[in-house]
Amino acid sequence: MRKYVREILLLALMTVALSSCAAVDSGNKDAPVSVNAGNALVWTQGLETWIDRRVEEKRAFYKNPSIVLAVISGDDLVLNKAYGVKDLGAGEPATTETTYQIASITKTFVGALAAKLAIEGAVDLDAPVTDYAPELVFHETARSQAVTLRLLLSHRAGFASNPANRRNIAAPGLPDNFDPTIAEPYNRKDLLEGVLITPNKYDVGERYSYSNFGIHIAGYVLARAAGADDFSQAVERQMLRPLAMCNTFVRTSPDRDAQMATPYVYGDDDGYKVFPIGTREYYEAPAWTFGDVTGGLGLSSTTTDLSKYVAALMNAGVDSSPFTSDMIDLMLDRNDEFVMKDELVYEIGLAWRKMAFGRYGFVYSHGGHNDGHHGFILFSRDKKIAVVALTNGAHTANRSLATEIMLRLMQSTKGDR
Repeated sequence: MRKYVREILLLALMTVALSSCAAVDSGNKDAPVSVNAGNALVWTQGLETWIDRRVEEKRAFYKNPSIVLAVISGDDLVLNKAYGVKDLGAGEPATTETTYQIASITKTFVGALAAKLAIEGAVDLDAPVTDYAPELVFHETARSQAVTLRLLLSHRAGFASNPANRRNIAAPGLPDNFDPTIAEPYNRKDLLEGVLITPNKYDVGERYSYSNFGIHIAGYVLARAAGADDFSQAVERQMLRPLAMCNTFVRTSPDRDAQMATPYVYGDDDGYKVFPIGTREYYEAPAWTFGDVTGGLGLSSTTTDLSKYVAALMNAGVDSSPFTSDMIDLMLDRNDEFVMKDELVYEIGLAWRKMAFGRYGFVYSHGGHNDGHHGFILFSRDKKIAVVALTNGAHTANRSLATEIMLRLMQSTKGDR
């Protein structure tokens, strides 16, 4: 029988010095096992073979250079595997330590940080954010009621998706009509100007309206409340170090790009029609660079690191997790509901989205999409099962693939066999 690798999440590393970055251990297994008996996921060679086949089918259809996929059950990383190449020119294989820009998945870290600081008493989610950052002076259209962290993190503060003073940078080397949304790094001065000059799309608290800008503001306010210089420093101190997520960072320069997958864009993606449709040809695009104000997007990571993160969320309240159950309750509790793509009904907590998942209850998810890198995380808190997918190609391969795999995992539990 073909041997395959079962990597074990080293959440015990959290009890070691916070700056430690030990490698993940791995060992071989030859027979089907029931992973995390309380969770009842039955992991078999056949299940892994099916996942391999579906990943490669999706990768071939969407021409993704690489897809890296992780499956977590309880606190076990039962699958962590890379498919394809990180760079089409060099042909270097992607690995589980290849980094990808996770874009809007960063928002979930802002939500988790807000819940953590709220439980610790450092912030009040329903207090005006100007209590923590009095230098923020909002446009007159944002003064109908107080802007709070809860409103910002559930996209109900009424802000436009991006600030009025956002500046796009032309990407060199792309064909005519390509319009990648690469923005100049945003700093504290830009933020203060942006909140003052950017009119609201809706009244504060009126309705759900997705906003990168709003989460940038939340990240800035939380950094101030945590006594950090910026969001990057706050999330590193509060979450990345305790979880030994040593390959997760905000990209502010090319210094750490050696392990990064090359970003590729193409124009046959129904969800993101910013490129010529129908080309089915990939073009290399620059990686995004960020300043000292971020949160709506900005982090780069690996499936290994993100598996530690989602396992800690699912196992909150046990010794292996630095998070408490109260924190996760607060983070996931419904703040609003909305319709996506005119057909899918979601609830939203602090950044995380909640959706009914057939007879298996609910799953929490978030995607991340920028030019050339895409990611998706979804997990079941009740079943303690999660899927993480990252790619440097078409985003649909991640969202649809991760959801399809999650359904198959749910069907592979003891009670469903």
